[in-house]
Amino acid sequence: MLGMSSPMSGTKGVPRADRTEQILAVAIDEFAERGYSGASMVTIATAAGISKPLIYQYFGSKDGLYLACLNHVAEGLFDRLAVARSEEINSDESVVSRVRTLGHIFQALEPHRHAWRLLYDSTMPTTGEIGDAARAYQASTSELAFTGSERFLAARGLFDTGDASVLTALWMGLVNSVVSWWIEHPDESADAMTQRCYRLLAAVSLGA
Repeated sequence: MLGMSSPMSGTKGVPRADRTEQILAVAIDEFAERGYSGASMVTIATAAGISKPLIYQYFGSKDGLYLACLNHVAEGLFDRLAVARSEEINSDESVVSRVRTLGHIFQALEPHRHAWRLLYDSTMPTTGEIGDAARAYQASTSELAFTGSERFLAARGLFDTGDASVLTALWMGLVNSVVSWWIEHPDESADAMTQRCYRLLAAVSLGA
């Protein structure tokens, strides 16, 4: 729950919306690096150059701040995935189209690539608003992957839902592994990472 001050008010002349974005940017990095349980509100306040009470004024609690970060990350990611899904529906269902989806994920995460970890943080609360939101986002991600897998297989005359389920698991594992590698290589831009995936796909295809 946000504080009772005006939506336009901030501190030291900083508009509230700008201050909120500043806090979220710092908090996303802290939660992604240390997880919900290890993240420090003091560290977040210090890094944002504000007081700890101001964070509580804006977000109400650590849970409120984490939920705001989770929603911020997921909304940006799902906006890009919606574009990717539209492109896949209108594509030839080639393997290359799946790499384009990876490209959208890289673009969405580039400002805070560590933010991917918030969606699957094992230390976050499993009950309440955070748990409900995380499960909903995870389910939406899996559903997008599953429908994409179904279309991909159907284009090849395969209609077994078990096949689609296995391919979805493989795809989600691949995405997590590739994004995790990317997180550990901060000099790699989203565009460079996308091109790397295209090169690897071409190399695998030639070796098949």
